[in-house]
Order: sequence, then structure tokens, then C-alpha cells
Amino acid sequence: MIGGILPDGPAGRELLLVVATASLASVTLSLGMPLLSIVLDRHGVDPVAIGFNTALGGVGSLAAAPFAEAIARRVGAVRTMQGALALAAGTLLLFPLAVDLRLWSLWRMLLGAAGATLFIVSEAAINALAPPDRRGRILGLYATAFSLGFAAGPLLLAITGSEGWPPFLVAAGFLLAAALPLRLVAGIDRLLAAQPSAGANTTVAALLARAGLPLLGVLIYGLLETSFFALLPVYVLALGRPEQLAALLLSVWIAGNILLQLPIGRLADRIGPDRALLLCGAASTLALLALDPAIGAGWPAWPLLLVGGGTMGAFYTLSLVLVGARFATSELVRANAAFVASFQLGLLLGPSAVGAAMGALGPETFAWPLALATAFLVVALVRPVARSAGCSP
Repeated sequence: MIGGILPDGPAGRELLLVVATASLASVTLSLGMPLLSIVLDRHGVDPVAIGFNTALGGVGSLAAAPFAEAIARRVGAVRTMQGALALAAGTLLLFPLAVDLRLWSLWRMLLGAAGATLFIVSEAAINALAPPDRRGRILGLYATAFSLGFAAGPLLLAITGSEGWPPFLVAAGFLLAAALPLRLVAGIDRLLAAQPSAGANTTVAALLARAGLPLLGVLIYGLLETSFFALLPVYVLALGRPEQLAALLLSVWIAGNILLQLPIGRLADRIGPDRALLLCGAASTLALLALDPAIGAGWPAWPLLLVGGGTMGAFYTLSLVLVGARFATSELVRANAAFVASFQLGLLLGPSAVGAAMGALGPETFAWPLALATAFLVVALVRPVARSAGCSP
């Protein structure tokens, strides 16, 4: 199945269905973000208020994360995902009823909470179903499918436009369509409802101690993703380059993220996710340090951002692989709740930290704080990788 990536039998079929659900949901995610901002702007809302309203989605995600495990255990993983999709679809249809910033703040938080719950449980399910020797490739497939869905959202918005009900109906329709594959998934509830083994330390502190590296990796990916989406165009324009180039370079970065997740996943299955993450961290640091002279030189920026987009995107993929490798299936929902919360924290911190550096030191410093963050991850990985290779003292 799919070039030998997915296992045969029910596990492979259920993996494919959960990946399909997440990919369909990602279309709405990338359609909804610009749609809501465009509608608010058309109604004369201040850009600062639009930014604050957008950030409330992350607040909703952080608020929902601690409750995902309890909900999944009480009603089942499949019903939890279906309920999250239904809540998100219903909430989307509230937005066009009235463009009221106070109401929209509540709707944003509900959307964030529903999305976080969906991805906490769906990613835990993918990790639980993935055989250890194929986990890198399977999560690389998941990341590729998710990114393709994410890339489709703005294209759909260009077709539907931002006026009236059509874009909201299309967005809600994709969420309801995402729930359909879950009707054919039966084994996830049994896997994720398993009880911890006797004597296992399942305290929050113990789980966080084991999750330190993947949480750091996904936090830094959150910093990278939101900074590139929000500030790479600003940075390129400040260098005197045309607007079209700014959009194209961002597209190249996204393309690298899509194209390289499967090859990097295969690498992780061969050498281990921690070593693969170390290599991606080092490559990303070098790419970020070379970004300013590459854009100044012209064409070198294109391959640099293509490869850099792939290695930076692998921070999410490989950190999720590490979660699957370090936690039993009975712990995955709780561990993935911390994972999603860490990602959301990175999304919230990225633009403010990078924007502050650009404001204080000049626009050419866009990549400096990001390179510092990726270098910090490399340093954090050196000792664990050396220990796993038997090289630690």
C-alpha cells in the first residue's frame, strides 16, 4: 500500500482514513484564516484588532489541550474527532451571521479548541497505528498530505471569494467531509483506551520529562512557520525586492515542506528520528544564516528556501515521530496534548519575537532569531544523540 509505506490489513486502512481526515480538515484551516481576516478588514476593523482576534484561536487551542485525554477516554477517540469536526463546522457557520468582533472572538476560541482536540487525538491515533520501523515514513506521509490540504485552502478561497455565505459553506463542508472516513475506523478506540502498564509513571511531570526534545522541536517549528508566513514577505519587501518575489519565495519554502517530508521520514526510519532531527536542525541553521546573502545574490535563494523549507518542516514530523517512540499507546493522547500546546505556543511567540528583532536591529535580521532557535535545538540534541550512539562519557 502506497509504495510499502502503510502496513497491510486493518491497521494500514485505518491509518489511511485518519490521514485523509486530517488532510481534509487542513483545507478548512488554511481557507478560514485568510477568509476571516479579509472579512474583518472589509468591515473596517483595525489590523491590530484583526491580529489579536486571530491569536485567540491559539488561546482556544491552549485552553482545550488539557481536556482532550479525558474527553477521548470518556466518549471514545472516534467520537471525539467527529464531535470536534462538527463543532468546528457549526462554529464556522456562525461567523457570517454578524460581523461582531466580540462574538467573533468567542467563535475564534471555539474553532481553536475544536481544531486542537481533533489534531491531538488524530495524531495520537496515527502514532498508535504506525509500526515502529515505519513510523518516520508514515508521519512523513501524514505531513505531506496535511501540507497539500493546507496549500489547497487559499486556492479554494480564490474560487469562492470572500463575500457572503459560499466560502463559509465550503469550509464547513470540508470539515463534515473529513468526518466521513472516521465511520470506517474501528480499532483506534481500543488502542488509545488501553490502560497504562502496572507501575508506569504517568504523572504530568514524568511525561513532560520524556517529551522534552519533541516539545522543544515542535515549539521551534511553530516559531519558524508563523514567522515565515507573517514576516518573510515583509523582510523581502524591506530589502527592496518586488512583492511578487516575496510571494514566490514563500511558496518555494512551502513546496520544500511538502516535497521533503517523505524522504526525511525514510531517513528517520534508517538512522533514528533524533539523529535525523539533528541533521535537519544543522541544515536549517545554515540555511537561515545564508538567507540574507542568498536573497541578495538572487537565484541562490530558491534552492536554499526549497531545502530549508523541507528541513524546517521536518521539525514537526520528526518531533511527532519521537513522541510515538517514547510513549506507550495509553499515554499518546496526553503526550500529544502537550505537543499541540507547545506548537501553539510557538505560533503565538514567533512573530512577536522576530518582529521585535527586526524593529530593533533592522529588517535584514529576520533570520537571526530563527537561526538562534534552530541552533539551540541542535545543541540540545547533541548529547542524546551521542548517548544513543554509545559515545557519551
